Amino acid sequence: MDGRSMEERFEGRVRLGVEAGVAEVTLSRPEAHNGLDWAMIDGLLAAQRRLAALDGLRAVVLAGEGESFCAGLDMGAIMGQPARLPSLLEADEAGINPVQRLALGWRNAGVPVIAALHGHVYGGGLQIALGADIRVVHPEARLGLLEIDWGIIPDMAISVTGAGLRRDALQELTWSGRKVSGDEAVALGLATRLSETPEASALVSARAIAARSPRAVAAARTLFEMAPDLGFRERLALEARLQAELLGSAEQQEAVAARLEKRPARFDSRRLG
Repeated sequence: MDGRSMEERFEGRVRLGVEAGVAEVTLSRPEAHNGLDWAMIDGLLAAQRRLAALDGLRAVVLAGEGESFCAGLDMGAIMGQPARLPSLLEADEAGINPVQRLALGWRNAGVPVIAALHGHVYGGGLQIALGADIRVVHPEARLGLLEIDWGIIPDMAISVTGAGLRRDALQELTWSGRKVSGDEAVALGLATRLSETPEASALVSARAIAARSPRAVAAARTLFEMAPDLGFRERLALEARLQAELLGSAEQQEAVAARLEKRPARFDSRRLG
């Protein structure tokens, strides 16, 4: 994939573009602030499956077209097809249902995912963003968990994606439906950092990651994902094992050579692992 580009569209709602190992997934229903109707849900799930099958992928940027990232569920459209409603809560063989996969499915890409947030980032939109590894947010964006307005709870795997966030902050937002600015979102830990141009900033970060050792990036990702569930000794052992797999490898030697020779590194473009 390196050096080549491609573009696809799913369900008329989601665009997927890939260039030099960096994928950009764009929610494309701007007239409705990228609200989640059935076509948007199907399109996002299809885009996730496509990402998981791509060779040479190095990073993903998740963004929204128009004035907002995603205003959450389009309840009118969703309730307009009552026969489909039970399918949203039907778990697959991995124990994950479709709405939970909207957030968790980005992990199957196997590479860092950066969400670029602006405008409305509400309900399901915020939960999808919490499924990303990094969130770059505009200072004036508005973020909120608005499910309480409809008499329901956040259920897009927030018990998993929000596990490392402040419990008190998540509880207050869940119970009250209060909306916060991008500035406050960073202060609360909901977002990583601020940018006046979040999509452009996310792409810069993604391209920087794409230029790094893919195996080192993957190892660090594994470390941070697995460590919270391990004890003290197991965490240290995991660090040591992952490092041992990197030291002296062809890719690590190329990283060292490129650094010493002051040139861009040249890594294998095939999918890892």
